[in-house]
Amino acid sequence: MLKSEHSRALTANLFLLIFVSASCRTLDPYLKTQEDLDLSIKAYNLEFESKAIDRTARFVHPAHRAEYMAKSLEMTKRLTIFEATVLDIKLYNNGVPTSIGSKEDFDRAIVGMRYQLAVLPSTKLKNPIIEQEWVLYQEQWVIIPDLSALLDER
Repeated sequence: MLKSEHSRALTANLFLLIFVSASCRTLDPYLKTQEDLDLSIKAYNLEFESKAIDRTARFVHPAHRAEYMAKSLEMTKRLTIFEATVLDIKLYNNGVPTSIGSKEDFDRAIVGMRYQLAVLPSTKLKNPIIEQEWVLYQEQWVIIPDLSALLDER
């Protein structure tokens, strides 16, 4: 009998620990939103650098996905990215700037990225700074891409 009570108490404590742990992560929606944005930026850019267009397309806003896919062949043939670095992230809530340290909600982010790349037919290395626009769409962070800024030969 004692063993059964001990087993139930242990199971209840384990369940409570899991519940509290999961609850703590969801108590602060700001942290979850920030974490989701950071993960999306990182995953998209890693896959973009490796020219995995089919995998990057899931991060592209649905209204821009067809155009993105149409330009993807040119991008994979002409663009070689050697390095990409996040320089800055600016957050917005309904068009109003907010800061990373604040606890305000945000629905848009402008990510400053510096690339080291070459665009064929040139073999000259360029270091453009490109702003990526990220928006919260149906609880997922998606990018509104501007591939023309990367393919510009200037």
